[in-house]
Amino acid sequence: MSENTIQIGQILIQQGVLSEQQVFEISQAQKKNPNVPFGVLAERLFDVTSQTIEQAWIEQYHHFTGTTDLRDQEIDERVLSVINRRQAWQFEVLPLRYEPTGELLVAASKHRLARAVSFMTNQMESTCLFRVANRTQLRDFLSRHYPMSEVTEEILCRAREMAHA
Repeated sequence: MSENTIQIGQILIQQGVLSEQQVFEISQAQKKNPNVPFGVLAERLFDVTSQTIEQAWIEQYHHFTGTTDLRDQEIDERVLSVINRRQAWQFEVLPLRYEPTGELLVAASKHRLARAVSFMTNQMESTCLFRVANRTQLRDFLSRHYPMSEVTEEILCRAREMAHA
């Protein structure tokens, strides 16, 4: 395992959701059932909610990939048409480009990453690779590439306030 990798169990311990003993018990159960994901076992054995598992997965993924600075990304204007404005804003996703190996590189906010992954993998025929972008920066890029006159800075500020409330 790479040194950038953090296990979901460790994240759940850090969050106070599970104890080290519980993570050990889940790991033992996983050895007996290798095809059952850690999160599913945590739900079954210790009533951890699927939302908590999802948030831990997002933390794990973000820890592994880091935050992408969109100013450093090459954006192929041709790939922007794979989704429409409503979808870009609803799921906070920005298609960036096709990689030489054929995957679509997509930026998404950490806040909506799980929904973005679900939407894009169901929407696209090609495999998508996701990078987490700063939400404010992503919205700035969405404003530029998927302009919506009704989405004003005031509305975005109110949305940010509501999200932090």
